[in-house]
Parts: sequence; C-alpha cells; structure tokens
Amino acid sequence: MRNFLIFVFNLIIKCSHDNMLERAAGLTLRVLLAFFPFLIFLMSLMGFLELDIDAILGGLYAVLPDDASDLVAYFITQLSATRSGGILSAALFFSVYNTTNGFRAVISYTNRSYDVEDRRGFFARVGLSFALTLIFTAALIIMLALLVFWRHWLSLIAALFVLFIFTSFIYKLACSKPLPARHIFPGAVVTVFAWVIASYAVGLITQNFSQLPAIYGSFAGVFVLILWINTVAVVLLVGNEINAMLHEFDAADILQ
Repeated sequence: MRNFLIFVFNLIIKCSHDNMLERAAGLTLRVLLAFFPFLIFLMSLMGFLELDIDAILGGLYAVLPDDASDLVAYFITQLSATRSGGILSAALFFSVYNTTNGFRAVISYTNRSYDVEDRRGFFARVGLSFALTLIFTAALIIMLALLVFWRHWLSLIAALFVLFIFTSFIYKLACSKPLPARHIFPGAVVTVFAWVIASYAVGLITQNFSQLPAIYGSFAGVFVLILWINTVAVVLLVGNEINAMLHEFDAADILQ
C-alpha cells in the first residue's frame, strides 16, 4: 500500500511537470482535425462497399456519448450515399496527414516523458507515425466490425482487447529506447479501463446536464465530442506516464 501511494504521488508530480494537460489539449486539436476527414473517407469507402449504415450507426452509439453520437450519426447519414472518387481521395489525404501529425506529437510526448532524446531521423519518425496511422486504422476497423457484425457481449471484450494491443503498440514504438513488456502493458491496461470509464462518465454527465443544449444550442454535440476526445487524450497520456514512472522506479529499485 505504501509503495502504491508513493507511486501515485510521484505520478501526479510527473504529470504536472510534463504539462500533461497542455499536451492533451494539443493532441485533442490534432485528433479533431483528423476526425471528420477520416470519417468522410470511411463513409465514402462504405458507400463503395455498400455496407449496412444502420449497423454501423448502432456500433457508433456503443462507443461515443449520445450527443456526440447524434452529431456523428447525422454526418454519416449525409455521407452514406456518397461514392465520389474525388471526395474519397481528398478525405484520405487530409485524414492521413492530420492523423500522422497526431502520432508524431504522441512520439514526441512519449520521449519527453522518458526524458530521452529521440535520435531517430525525421523521415524515420514520419515513417513510424504513418505506420501507427495504418495500425490505428486497422484497429478501428476491426473494433467497429466486432461491435457491428458480432452482436454478443464477447464482441465488447474482443474490441477492448484490440484496443489494448493497439495501445501497447503505441507505447512500444513511440519510445526511442527499448522497453520491456512489464513497462508497457500496465499503462495499456490502465488506458483501456480508464478509456471505458471516462467515456461512460462523459456520457453520464452530458445526459444529466439538461442545460447543455440551452447553453451550446446546436453546438452541444460538438462540445461533447471535443470533451470526449480530450478525455481520451488525457487517458492515453496518463497511461504513458504510468509506464515512464514504472521504468524510472524500476531503474532506481524504488518499488523493490
């Protein structure tokens, strides 16, 4: 218990020292810039493949808070019949560009958390961020497919496992120094569970805050979406800080 309290106390100090909330805000902006272009690309692709949009919307409501889901669902409905190759190409470019920039920021934040200088070259970092973008896209498609086409409670468990694997890949590849599994998996586990709890909490807060539509009007869904993305960004960076603290404590034999 004493070691746990020491760890939590130092984690709070480290998060404050690393300006985690400020970094999460920057990451939120990058994710938001990539979100709708990626959605346009995905829905344009769905239009070409003639997939069931209603099933996709059902999976969407299982992931996002209601107000954000309503916003995205309306956006998807408007795009569901789109089969323009030009829109598909433009959306693909902007989504990949902005998502890659987001992962470049994650790589930078990760190495700062470990107090190491990333000596990998510029093109190596760009290539790595592009690879993480591809892994992210694949993980998102797999999670969506599990939630849409496998209507069973096990689908949620499987989707969370996919999220765990993807998060572990981020923590492993983003850091320029080699990390053992014991310094990767704890943060990934915390991230997955905190992601679920935080998403539920955001949805619960917005559902019980009846004045939200009156305050933000038609922008209520946008506000909730930004709040949810920021919460996810904070959770992702906290998981990374946990791994960095474990690495630091292990090197100093503090928790032995």
